[in-house]
Amino acid sequence: MKKLTAILVVALCLGGLAFAQSKGPALRNRDADTLVFVLAAAPQPLDPNIYTTLNEAQIMREINEPLIGMTPDNQFYPILAETLPTVENGLVSKDGSVYTIKLRKGVKFHNGNVFNADDVVFSFNRILHHPKSSSKSMFSAILDVDKVDDYTVKITWGKLKDPEYATVPLTAWADRAKYMTPSPYGPALNILAHYCSGIEDKETVEAAGADYGTKVVVGTGPYKFVSWPNPQEVNVTRNDAWWNNPKSVAFKNVQFRAMSEQPQVNNVLITGEVDMAFNLSKLDLSAIERAGVDIVSKPGLTIWYGVFNMNSPLVGQKRNGKLDLTGKYDELDSTKLRRAIFYSINPIPFIRQVDLFNGHAKPANQMMQPSFLGYVQGAPAGTPFAEFSDKDWYFDRDKAKAAFASLSADFKAKLVPESIKLVVGNITDRVKIANNIKDQVKTVLGVDLIKVIPMVNAQIIQMSKTGEEAYDMVVTGWFTPTGDPDYTCIIFNGVSIGTGMNGAVYNNDIVNANISLGRYTLDPKARQAAYEKAQIQLMTDKPYFPMVYENVIFGSHPRVGNTDKAIFGTKLVDIHLLTKQF
Repeated sequence: MKKLTAILVVALCLGGLAFAQSKGPALRNRDADTLVFVLAAAPQPLDPNIYTTLNEAQIMREINEPLIGMTPDNQFYPILAETLPTVENGLVSKDGSVYTIKLRKGVKFHNGNVFNADDVVFSFNRILHHPKSSSKSMFSAILDVDKVDDYTVKITWGKLKDPEYATVPLTAWADRAKYMTPSPYGPALNILAHYCSGIEDKETVEAAGADYGTKVVVGTGPYKFVSWPNPQEVNVTRNDAWWNNPKSVAFKNVQFRAMSEQPQVNNVLITGEVDMAFNLSKLDLSAIERAGVDIVSKPGLTIWYGVFNMNSPLVGQKRNGKLDLTGKYDELDSTKLRRAIFYSINPIPFIRQVDLFNGHAKPANQMMQPSFLGYVQGAPAGTPFAEFSDKDWYFDRDKAKAAFASLSADFKAKLVPESIKLVVGNITDRVKIANNIKDQVKTVLGVDLIKVIPMVNAQIIQMSKTGEEAYDMVVTGWFTPTGDPDYTCIIFNGVSIGTGMNGAVYNNDIVNANISLGRYTLDPKARQAAYEKAQIQLMTDKPYFPMVYENVIFGSHPRVGNTDKAIFGTKLVDIHLLTKQF
């Protein structure tokens, strides 16, 4: 009888185990305390002050903590700072240029070293002045970081004394003092919350030398580095001495695996080999869901858009044969053709296309992302936004044909088949969008105007520095990692001409002045009004055509909870905020 009872108990336990695992794919040969997270590619060295790509950033944000944090809905909170600096609490100077940061006491790095002001000054010096730093442009408004005492630093924000100094390399604090002047800076907290400002241990970095970031990695965060056994795998474990409640960290270990092939990523989610991934094949999302994997889709910070080259004789703005940088454009044949192409495009079908966005996006009516300060809400009368609709974008067959019909006979004679060169990065999704545009323009205008030319993205950026006449249009995307409109404005700021970021080589005094106002003021209302004016002028001139705001999509095993509060529009995840459901 006892033997039978024991058998029944075992059977019930096994049944319970089967029931517990019935949600989602069965875990395959894995430790239940280990979260397996997929990266899109192998990470660079784990050194947040130097390297900036998404893959190492995902790992580093769990190891290295910044002074300030930001939630997915853009709310700030203190991390290594003791409190948020504001004008009201006296930690921001009245002119808005100096932030006093009181540092949290009692925090230790993973190796036991005490965190203090020397580490903060050291980290920002590396961000701004290390020859290999990839993030110095994002932090360029920092004039100085000065130690007041062991647990207080002062960060002074600034701008160049003269725009001509933009080409002067600033390689030390002394250079910044020479060429910059103090100034308020609107995105200050966004920059301090950026993952590249994760604070590093001065003593450890200096002692490790070239081994830092690969063999030696130290931070103050909820996870600490364990191993990097091969380029495709990094392992971390929970920091049980974390200052901010290590018991709240659900998964004891995290294994990061790099997988670049989207079908492979889908497969390992379905088979239970991994817990979480974002670089999915959208074409097979339904198969993933049928297998019991949860799909999280939420607004992201990426915009897909097209560019008209203002240095193009066919779609640009030239005056006396040269690129018109006045921003006071004449009504030319090229202006009319640009308008004809603009009204011929309709990105709504791109969103529905299963091998592109598969419904996980929304039509873009402007170059500013919807969650950002400065996004123009609704369709204000008397502005270009009044022409927009969620059903048809700005597509208007009659306006497109009318603009095309108004071209002079001499100009129209130049428009032979495929005379408009549209260059695009040789990435499958971008090429598909470019070919869709080609077909739409041909259908509306009755002429096969556009030739799609895939090429290496670095080559497109190089061409975009001058807008040389090797291209007329570009299809590309932009991602704003800071969560602030100032970084989006790089695309269309006249100051960016020559960097390759302003692919239209577009310059407008109204746009430039309002971008500057939005950057160098702390007043949210003033920033909002300034960026709105810039967007209205931008959509009036039409050097760009915003197409799609892309959602962030993650596939995750049902055992992973709290994803909505942990996933950012940047495709990054606060893994330490995830919960274990079973």
